[in-house]
Amino acid sequence: RKLYKKMPSSPSRSRERDHSRHRKRSRSRSRERDRRDRDRRKHDRDHDRRREESHDRDHNRDRREVVGSGRLQLSDSLPAVGSVHDGSVVGVQKFGAFVQLDGYRKHGLVHISQLAPRRVEATEEVVSNGDRVKVKVLPSETEDKLSLSLKQVDQSTGEDLGDEQPQRRRALRNEDEDMSGMTWGLQPLDRDGADGSGGVLAENSKPKERANFETTGKLAEASNKVNGVTLKWSEPRDAMKPTKHWRLYIFKGKEALEPLPVHRQTAYLLGRERRVADIPLDHPSCSTQHAVLQFRLTQKHEVGRDGSERTTKIVRPYLMDLGSTNGSFVNGDQIEPQRYVELLEKDVLRFGFSSREYVLLNADSHK
Repeated sequence: RKLYKKMPSSPSRSRERDHSRHRKRSRSRSRERDRRDRDRRKHDRDHDRRREESHDRDHNRDRREVVGSGRLQLSDSLPAVGSVHDGSVVGVQKFGAFVQLDGYRKHGLVHISQLAPRRVEATEEVVSNGDRVKVKVLPSETEDKLSLSLKQVDQSTGEDLGDEQPQRRRALRNEDEDMSGMTWGLQPLDRDGADGSGGVLAENSKPKERANFETTGKLAEASNKVNGVTLKWSEPRDAMKPTKHWRLYIFKGKEALEPLPVHRQTAYLLGRERRVADIPLDHPSCSTQHAVLQFRLTQKHEVGRDGSERTTKIVRPYLMDLGSTNGSFVNGDQIEPQRYVELLEKDVLRFGFSSREYVLLNADSHK
């Protein structure tokens, strides 16, 4: 027998064997980890199932009625209409409360209108889960539903109060009232007057209303819409862009905000409706279409020293309140709604109860 000397393994083979052993160990650890995860999930499922079964047993035990030394099962039938029963509140919803009647398997609904004789905004104001109440069985539209009432039962004594909703009754006539001159039913018309000329009918009849073919303003209203909103005002014929560079300087208390240029359009709408407002007013006291700043072309007549007359055309700013709820103010005085009020330089504007003040100035104010 020939003996062979064992040759040392190459480094590459050693690395392959190390990698193989590492992969085997990794697969083994992964399988062990997966097995532990499966066992943990199974244990959690078993725990949840046992907890639910225990809860169901406790719930069923609480729903049984104890009579003497024995225990009776809950009845599957429905209680009689008009009967009064004791029960427990098992659910509270926005529309009412669910009540489990003692001795019955089926629970009923007490609508929010049947909780109290007054108006109830929230069910939690009257009952909560676990409360013991006395309810009355009401007629139901379907046989499988149970309607209950809480306000028709005295909660202290269990007495049936009945439906205490006020019923309208006709006023009784006074027995001493003289009804000899009264007529009943339809009476024939007296078409002939005392002289036979039909004076009674002619005197009582009213002239027929003639057809009115005047304009209703619907077409003008449709043409005065912007972004689906009907404007409360329409520009006058003398509307024109100003020649001066007017600006509104905004002050909130002692803080000065960014000024707004108001010389690029003929009119600027102020209000809370951002779809149409050129200058938004976010204060709650302001209306959706509060006021409008309108520039109009006016004529100024001047007489010279030599007696000659000269007419000058000037574009002036005007403010009109659009019938707002809390009004518009110029220099602290509230202006009349739906009327144009001429504005002068350095006038202070305020709208509603807002603390912001708008000062009207132009580019030549520093001069």
